[in-house]
Amino acid sequence: GGGGGASQGPPPPDTSVYATKEDSATASWIPFMGGKAKTASQMRDEKYCGYLVSLDKVLTDWDANQIEKREALMHADYYMEKIQEVGRVDADNAMEILKQRGIDDTKRAAMQGKYQELKQACGQRVPQYDRDSHHKSGCC
Repeated sequence: GGGGGASQGPPPPDTSVYATKEDSATASWIPFMGGKAKTASQMRDEKYCGYLVSLDKVLTDWDANQIEKREALMHADYYMEKIQEVGRVDADNAMEILKQRGIDDTKRAAMQGKYQELKQACGQRVPQYDRDSHHKSGCC
């Protein structure tokens, strides 16, 4: 034994507060309610949307002063990382899912601004997102 290995930085935040049902991938592959098992790409789209919905909750709570900015940033960064891990999604399908959850283009743009504001409030480098680019990089 001895030492317990390299430390991997702080543990991830307890995101159960903001988790959506998509965060637990177990439910997605079970073909219930007469539906077919979902494809990997559908599961990716849903995961992406789930993370965005969670990110929205974090930013909304921070905006309403329900959580402290450092805690909000910890959660927001966690979900941003997860969103980037998901990678490419079917934009049309993802937008459809998000619309059903009350997140449209306007809301996504507002979330992006709010995330940049949060980074700034915590004294961190503010990420710049290319508004004109069709490649959906960065936030939402």
